[in-house]
Amino acid sequence: MAGLLRRADAMLAVGDVSAARLLYGRAAQAGSAEAMLGLGKSHDPRFLAGIGVRGLQGDAATAILWYRRALAQGAAEAAEGLQRNGAAP
Repeated sequence: MAGLLRRADAMLAVGDVSAARLLYGRAAQAGSAEAMLGLGKSHDPRFLAGIGVRGLQGDAATAILWYRRALAQGAAEAAEGLQRNGAAP
């Protein structure tokens, strides 16, 4: 699990959002709150703009869904993502 998350974080950091989503998805299926948070970020239009991703549209509704799942699993940082997208935790 830790390896998947490290690789997903690395892919997101270099702007390979599609690869990051696949890796986060695998870890999220196994119940990882960190992966759910990562999926939220990978769909968050404001987060993606903040890291300079171009040519890929975010989806705030999908980001909010993943942030809520991450928060329910104990990822407190997900509340920031919800606020960033105008959603209540």
